[in-house]
Amino acid sequence: MLGIVACTVALVVVLSAFNGLEQFSRQLYNAFDPELKVVPAGGKYLTGADSMSALLGQIDQIKAYSFVLEEKAYLQKGDREVVAILKGVDAHYFEVNDLEAHLLYGKASPGHHTAIVGLGVAYHLGLSAGLEGEYFQVFVPRADVRSLSRPERAFSQSHLEAVGIFTIQPEVDEKYCLTDITTLRELTRNEDSYSAIEIQLKNPAHIKSVKNKLRQLLSEHRVYDRDEQQEAFFKIMRAEKLVVYLIFTFIALLASFGLMGSLRMLILEKRHNIHLLRALGLTTGQISGIFRITGLLIVSAGVVIGILLGIGIVWLQDAFGLIQLGEGYLIEAYPVELRPRQLLLISFTVLAIGLSTTAAAVAGLPKILQIAGRVI
Repeated sequence: MLGIVACTVALVVVLSAFNGLEQFSRQLYNAFDPELKVVPAGGKYLTGADSMSALLGQIDQIKAYSFVLEEKAYLQKGDREVVAILKGVDAHYFEVNDLEAHLLYGKASPGHHTAIVGLGVAYHLGLSAGLEGEYFQVFVPRADVRSLSRPERAFSQSHLEAVGIFTIQPEVDEKYCLTDITTLRELTRNEDSYSAIEIQLKNPAHIKSVKNKLRQLLSEHRVYDRDEQQEAFFKIMRAEKLVVYLIFTFIALLASFGLMGSLRMLILEKRHNIHLLRALGLTTGQISGIFRITGLLIVSAGVVIGILLGIGIVWLQDAFGLIQLGEGYLIEAYPVELRPRQLLLISFTVLAIGLSTTAAAVAGLPKILQIAGRVI
């Protein structure tokens, strides 16, 4: 029973820890990734923002949308330099994203020739926290140039003033610099162009229906939800969780062999009682049923105790942060999250393993008694 309890507790705690990491990562990505993102099916840019606005305005479930334009740029300030993604955003951008809540310094309103930079970009450029007169140069490739025979004409050059610094996570902080979409269009010579549309819904529960509707209406576009925007990351998280589940399931299977040995020793110990019950008229199947019930009680008790202990440990971690991550992390304590469906899956898995082992142990009842010197 203790072996089954230990395996059940381990499954609950470890999978809850993976759930917590996954949920925490979602929260970080959700601050930058919109609920729905529309991108070109082919090519880098699309035009016709006015006609697209008219089409999106007909969908009642859409609360707000923003046209964005992204281009890689070379940023320089004195002897500091970094290659980043310059993201041009319109006036509705902060209605769609929660980036303003992650602002460290300055203000979240990139205007003409001003910019909000990620913390990593600010570090590489050597920007100060005060952001007083902090200008840096940007070099952006022009869309109307098809030849690099004269590199000085292939890039637009300008100065941007840093008016804000944000931090979400290193992957975003070291990559993005936000400016006004008009400024970026001027630099890239891309009039009325956009590289994506970011959409916020009135009710997130309608995300699937709106996504399907947009896919039907926009044949030249691709529509992604938040999980699809970070598909590779969440696939890795799910794969890791599956591997951990399989490893601990295998450990539970090994622990169940102890149950099999215990039941067979119990059969051997109770052989005289078995003969007495047989003499009183019980069949071999009925006697086997007694040991199956015994195994069921052991497994069920182990699963119930393990689930309750696992829930208790996870609750203590969530409430008091018993296990700390240390300095340098975005959160102090290890994140955890319980999911009812996972608890049911764990219970079913351990019960199935335990009952299968019990059935295998009881199936050898006649042979065990034969070895003991008597045959029923």
